[in-house]
Amino acid sequence: MPLNLPWGLLSVELVASVWILLMLVVDGLAPVGRKEDLWLWALAGVGLCALLLVAQRGAAEAMFQQMLSLDAFSRYFKGLFLATAAAVIVMTRQYRRHLPERLGAFYMLLFTALLGMLVLSAISDLLMLFIGLELLTFSLYIMAAYLKSDARSIEAGMKYLILGSVSTGFLLYGIALLYGFAGGTSFQALRAALAQGPLPVPAHAGLLLVIAGLGFKIAAVPFQCWVPDVYEGAPTPVVALLSVGSKMAGAVAMLRVLYGVFLPAAGLWMPVLAILSAATILYGNLGAIPQTNIKRLLGYSSIGHAGYLLMGLSSGSAFGTHAVAYYLLAYVFSNLTVFLVVVLVGEAAGGDELDDYKGLSKRSGLLAAVMFIGLLSLAGIPPLAGFVGKLLVLLATVQAGALWLVAIGAVNVAVSLYYYLLVVKRMYLEAPATSAPIAVDAPAKLLLAVLVLGILALGIFQEPFLQRIATAL
Repeated sequence: MPLNLPWGLLSVELVASVWILLMLVVDGLAPVGRKEDLWLWALAGVGLCALLLVAQRGAAEAMFQQMLSLDAFSRYFKGLFLATAAAVIVMTRQYRRHLPERLGAFYMLLFTALLGMLVLSAISDLLMLFIGLELLTFSLYIMAAYLKSDARSIEAGMKYLILGSVSTGFLLYGIALLYGFAGGTSFQALRAALAQGPLPVPAHAGLLLVIAGLGFKIAAVPFQCWVPDVYEGAPTPVVALLSVGSKMAGAVAMLRVLYGVFLPAAGLWMPVLAILSAATILYGNLGAIPQTNIKRLLGYSSIGHAGYLLMGLSSGSAFGTHAVAYYLLAYVFSNLTVFLVVVLVGEAAGGDELDDYKGLSKRSGLLAAVMFIGLLSLAGIPPLAGFVGKLLVLLATVQAGALWLVAIGAVNVAVSLYYYLLVVKRMYLEAPATSAPIAVDAPAKLLLAVLVLGILALGIFQEPFLQRIATAL
């Protein structure tokens, strides 16, 4: 039987796949002195994907025997994944001296990770969930260990690989149990089986194992132990991709699976997510306080933010999904802002210790101001994007009646503000070790401006973004 494949609807994924090979070809043909320009080729690939995504506006169709779904939901998150990839490419340009003669392979891995994220945004089958996650995580395993001469990078890659393999085992075993329950792995088959009656015990176990596998991707307790060491040892642009792209991919997959399939079984997974949320928020924010390395601090901070995402997911309501989508949008702009500053300061200072930020306002008033805005947004201070994201998540949890969880979330906003302000204190109140200014080139300035404007726009003009999210979800 002939296959009538909707190639136009797969154009974004197809271009990402072609660019994986193109980056290797261009890398092989480019003269040694022109390797630094490879970031432009990578950025062009992301730009072409973005144009094709815009051209798909309004389309809605299930593909490959309903294993993938092109809809407003997938387009919304594909846009965020493409924006994240573009920002990471600019960061890589600032970091390129650490990746000599291997930039082409690095960008190939970046596009492979991007392809995995694009697939995850459109899944309608548990097998596609597995394929998307493996495309993403296998690329990140290699990228985390990309600095072969740095023992910490090798250690980061090994820890991420070993613990990631365990989480993959959880996920596969869960998929197998759900297959036994439904007789298929498609979301349609699972929904049909759910309509026949309550979940049996093996299916309960399968769903919880799938949640465990996805919990690793978003760094939720108790699957978070890899985060601090991997964040510290991996290349900083890779850490930004881990912190934003991987976390967002895990949250998107949870939205697809829990709300798209297992909403009738919400009585099982809502209490589980609420408990995980509380533990994750407490662990992340309390663990960040004693840190002396900015990347480890942001690693613990990332764990805390995963807790707020789980809080919104645990509400079991449409408003909760809107809150999670807005929180992810705010998190993308806020976290990428901070990580771009970390890349620039790390290159100038030669390290990532908090003491390297002493007197940053005297060395670069621009970077200090941008870092200040990004950290306040992550803390949830008005009128910035992070404030609206956390407020929406807390309101969704209030509507769900989990006031104890709201109390934990509200208290930890103050805790996070404390350790973020420790960085601000070093930047503005302490003397720098050197007075040498930190240069910021035009591409970095442009990206910083876009990210900061995004933080301010999301914090002040919420309604247009909320309407777009409501349409997507």
